[in-house]
Amino acid sequence: MTVLWIGGPRAVGKSTVGWEVFTRLSARTRTGYVDLAQITFATPPLDAAGRARRFDAVRRVYREAGARHLVVTGGHEDVVPEARLCWLAATHDQLVARLLLRGAGRGPAIPGDDLRGLAGEELRRLAAPTVVVDADLLVATDGRPVGEIAAEIVDHFFGG
Repeated sequence: MTVLWIGGPRAVGKSTVGWEVFTRLSARTRTGYVDLAQITFATPPLDAAGRARRFDAVRRVYREAGARHLVVTGGHEDVVPEARLCWLAATHDQLVARLLLRGAGRGPAIPGDDLRGLAGEELRRLAAPTVVVDADLLVATDGRPVGEIAAEIVDHFFGG
């Protein structure tokens, strides 16, 4: 099973792009989708080992169900070694704009969104784009529709 991990800074669009990639792949072959943030909600919060165990269980279920691909979105610190990493990037101004939208309750509806209701100053501090040097693909997202970004990713990793 091919594991495609889509990472990037907060509010860059990982979940939205990941879902679109999943939709395109699942039209062609059996494919699974995992949003790591959504499967690792826990009180107290899970540590890295707990997140890894939870992800491994979900991955095993998809593999047993015959999935050929697994699209994963979430923090890059949890990337499994065999995953191919796609990193989404945005300019600082774009990240601030997206964070402010999420903080105001606009933008994608994400259950458990910890950005909702935060003050603008705190949201601006979170706009810290990071660079992943060893990503298999770096995708700029500024000013691009989700479908175009997803098409680039699918084409790169799966040949269109």
